[in-house]
Amino acid sequence: MTVFELLGIKQGDAILVDNPWSDYGERQVIPIALSKNGISIRAIDCRYGDICYVSAEWRIRLSGDSMSLLGDIPYIKQKLLEWKSREELERTALEKVKIEEIEREFASIDEVINILNVDNLKVVITGELSIPRAEMKSLLESKGAVVMGAVSRNTAYLFMGNTGEYGITGKMQKAHELGVKIITL
Repeated sequence: MTVFELLGIKQGDAILVDNPWSDYGERQVIPIALSKNGISIRAIDCRYGDICYVSAEWRIRLSGDSMSLLGDIPYIKQKLLEWKSREELERTALEKVKIEEIEREFASIDEVINILNVDNLKVVITGELSIPRAEMKSLLESKGAVVMGAVSRNTAYLFMGNTGEYGITGKMQKAHELGVKIITL
């Protein structure tokens, strides 16, 4: 089963989620895939552009005004039961992980290009990418995107490479203010 079949959405569609352990409220994410164990969704967080895992405790809004727990979806519920049978191994592993060793995870350029439909959308590229900027621009343009130099209210996505900063950059701030989806590569 794919995440798209599970949620009844198309590739590249954003959904609203709410993390119960965060005070930030609802946020948009773009699902990429089910996690390897099937109990969470690997997604691009459109606020900062990095990968997040929407776990069973998160509330999701697929349509209308109602939100439901991801863990209430039958497929996820079954996978959770299977996972809980291995709970002791998980607890031992978590005790060994040091918070300093955890690194942010980002979507690959291939994942983004194959998941998102950027045809006729205005996008902006910033930061140092794993490929030359001209190559990234050509790749996006080959998929129909219009690559712009600055974030505006017409921008659909801000594609970010390494900006050399962990905090919020000027382009990120503008994207936040305008509701532009951020994807870190």
